[in-house]
Amino acid sequence: MMGWVDNVDLLVELSRVTAGQWGLITAAQADQAGADTAARSYLTHAGLLTIVGDGVFQFAGAPLTAHQDIKVAWLKLQPETPAWLRLEDAGQSGVISHSSACRLHALGDLPARTVEIVVPGRTDDCMDGTRLHRAQHLDTADVALVDGLPVTTVQRTIMDLLGTSLDGDHVGEVVADAIRNGLVSVSALVSRAAPFASAYGLPSTADGYDLIAHLLAVAGEGPVLHECPETPGQRR
Repeated sequence: MMGWVDNVDLLVELSRVTAGQWGLITAAQADQAGADTAARSYLTHAGLLTIVGDGVFQFAGAPLTAHQDIKVAWLKLQPETPAWLRLEDAGQSGVISHSSACRLHALGDLPARTVEIVVPGRTDDCMDGTRLHRAQHLDTADVALVDGLPVTTVQRTIMDLLGTSLDGDHVGEVVADAIRNGLVSVSALVSRAAPFASAYGLPSTADGYDLIAHLLAVAGEGPVLHECPETPGQRR
């Protein structure tokens, strides 16, 4: 009897789906393509599928993908829907955020214990190594595409970190990298940072500039802000 590895149409369909998802496919998507539980088990034992997460597989021959844990977690949020369809309305299908966004933007050196994703209509939650944050005013201007994933912009990411009162040295490292690499508008960053100043122990008179300068100093990166052309030169 012909096995699933001999079903060319099935393998072509699985390849088509995985080609648009970093070589990955969810169990639900595979089922839609014609690979039910028995077929997936057969293909896994044949070496054509590799389990890379709960209900997520990598197709044989697909190159290793960077940040695979983040991609697996994002696919699991809506396992029936292909990645390319979810990107049409990224704000409603989950956006990589907080420490995970820092990883994708190559900012700072934050602990990465969980994958963090902003999801609309849910309260903060943590399950299966993924922490879901409630979306708050997340619009298209706050979302960037990085390695095929919807990710909070650098500026929005920093605001999210400040909103969680993450320790100052870690946030300062992220801010320093963002400024040094020209990934954020310093004037815009300063204008939005003021409401978080008190959470970092600054006096009530402190403004956004004071907070950013404080965070950079705590991280040992004080001069970065003064060297930026967008920074008010008269303030020291």
